[in-house]
Amino acid sequence: MIVSGMSRDAFPASRLLKFTTATLDTPHIPLTNLIFSQIQGPDVYSYNLMIRAFSLSCHPLTSLSLYHNLLFQGLHPNEYTLCFLLTCCANAFALREGRQVHVHLIKHGFKHRVFAATSLIHMYGNCQTLPDALQLFEEMPQRSEVTWGAMIDACVAHGELIKGLQLLVEMSCLRVEASNATLVTALCACGEMGDFGLGRMIHAYIEIRGLEHNVTLGTSLVDMYAKCGAIDMAMEVFHAIPEKSAATWNCMIHGLAMNSRAGAALNFFGEMQRMGVRPNAATFVGVLHACSHAGLVRDGIEWFYSMSEKYSLVPNIKHYGCMVDLLSRAGRLEEALEVIRKMPIEPDVVIWGALFGACRIHGNTKLGELVGAQIIKLQPHHTGGYTFLSDMYAMAKRWDNVFEVRGAMMEMDMRKTPGCSFISD
Repeated sequence: MIVSGMSRDAFPASRLLKFTTATLDTPHIPLTNLIFSQIQGPDVYSYNLMIRAFSLSCHPLTSLSLYHNLLFQGLHPNEYTLCFLLTCCANAFALREGRQVHVHLIKHGFKHRVFAATSLIHMYGNCQTLPDALQLFEEMPQRSEVTWGAMIDACVAHGELIKGLQLLVEMSCLRVEASNATLVTALCACGEMGDFGLGRMIHAYIEIRGLEHNVTLGTSLVDMYAKCGAIDMAMEVFHAIPEKSAATWNCMIHGLAMNSRAGAALNFFGEMQRMGVRPNAATFVGVLHACSHAGLVRDGIEWFYSMSEKYSLVPNIKHYGCMVDLLSRAGRLEEALEVIRKMPIEPDVVIWGALFGACRIHGNTKLGELVGAQIIKLQPHHTGGYTFLSDMYAMAKRWDNVFEVRGAMMEMDMRKTPGCSFISD
């Protein structure tokens, strides 16, 4: 094509662009740019391929300069051009630019088209402006299953789990079939809310439609049942999945550990290794959590060090948190403090909170004062650190210190939020 000069012609060059942008797993941006720069008079199709490529790259907003060039050359964008631009804005969390593209959609008469409106909902959902996404959704005269899925995704990502599940029910009543991706999102919401009943209904819906328990859908079912406390049903689904990924094993290990089945969790971990599935960082969070609840301090320490020595995995703050919890539960408070001091990353309030709770349980007021001071330093306007410090002083009958802490809370006009706990398991 280069020798014949065809690479300069828009039609054949666009086919070459399609190869470098659409058929490869990751668009080859330098090669794509080089091909595009050689085209004499690129058409809208060529620009669309370039914009789509940048939507999948690390610098999605580069596509805006391409769009400016398209307009400068007197070309008219089509629906795909603007939808690809919206994907770029969504991936870059660029709300301001996304709103500008929204205006161009209206100007070109694409606002009420299903593909365009769905892209807008996805962009506003990614940019955490749920009211705008909901307004667009309500105004749409027609909706596809992808539109419903985008709206449900936006609700769940924004923390509006009930609204997301309500949309799923409404979607089902209108006989719109949910895609696998939408069902996965809904199962995630059920797990987070502990809504076992609706989770069971979604599972029944999957069975009625005859959908295969592939890795993603099966893993989501396992995770949902485990979070709802139905660990036996989670195991039943787990064994029915024909091919299991590391994420599937991780969900099962985490679920067993969460539901006081630490021994079974560690057995699953051993089976995972025998099946040749390589554990990852998330696997070890579940393993260490299980060791902590089972009181297996030696095993937990061995697995923690094997992460880097055997599997070349760098422990993150969650692993260190599990180690502090493991040692704290066993009453080895000084060792837990030593782990915190040697951490290569700054400890957060959760890690200090685990040690603080143990100090209270084991009556170590001296260490508790040190840890309480760290928590108050990290969250000076949160009531939890002050409340636990006051309670610990009360247990030690150090009433002067109790009045001192309570006085500080009153001066800062602090009141504990009803029904809220500072430290959770």
